Amino acid sequence: MPSASRYDAIVVGGGHNGLVNAAYLARAGRRVLVLERRPRVGGAAVTEEVFPGFKFSMFSYVVSLLRPEIIRDLDLPGHGLHILPLESTLTPMENGDYLAAWADHDETRRELYRHSPRDADAYDEYGRLMHFMAHAVKPILGMVPPDPTSLHPRDLAGLLRLGRHFRGLGAEKLHALV
Repeated sequence: MPSASRYDAIVVGGGHNGLVNAAYLARAGRRVLVLERRPRVGGAAVTEEVFPGFKFSMFSYVVSLLRPEIIRDLDLPGHGLHILPLESTLTPMENGDYLAAWADHDETRRELYRHSPRDADAYDEYGRLMHFMAHAVKPILGMVPPDPTSLHPRDLAGLLRLGRHFRGLGAEKLHALV
C-alpha cells in the first residue's frame, strides 16, 4: 500500500457520504484515498442480491437525504445515478403478517387499518405533522451552524435568523417540533 504521505486526505468508508466527501476533496485538488472494507462502495445506497433472484435496495431510503445540490454539483446523473420513485415498502412481522406502506397516502391508511383502526384514524394528522416538521427544518439542513460563542457579526446574524425562523413557528408548533 502506498504511504499515507502520498495523500492529502484519507476517507474511511466508501458509503455515499464518504464518496461525496472524497469527490469534493478531489475536485479541490486534493489527493484522496478512500478505504472501504466491503468488496463494493456505495454503503447504504447499494442494491444487493440477498437471496438468489431477489435484489434489495438495502438502505436506499437514506439516499433520499442526498441533497439535490450535491446531485447537480457532482453531475451524478451524468455518472449513472438514476433514482427510482419509491412505490412501497414492506415490513414483515413475526406472526407471518406484514405491513405495507405505499407512496399513496390513502392506500397506506387502508393498510394501517388492517392492523390498527386507531392508528389509521391518526394517520392523516401524522402526515400533516411530518409535512410541517419537514418544512420547519428544511432551511437549516444545508447551513453551516453559527457559532453561539462568537461575537462576530456574521455568527450573530446567523443566530438571529435562526431564532426568527423558529420563533415564527409559534409556541405550539415549536413544542411539537421539539
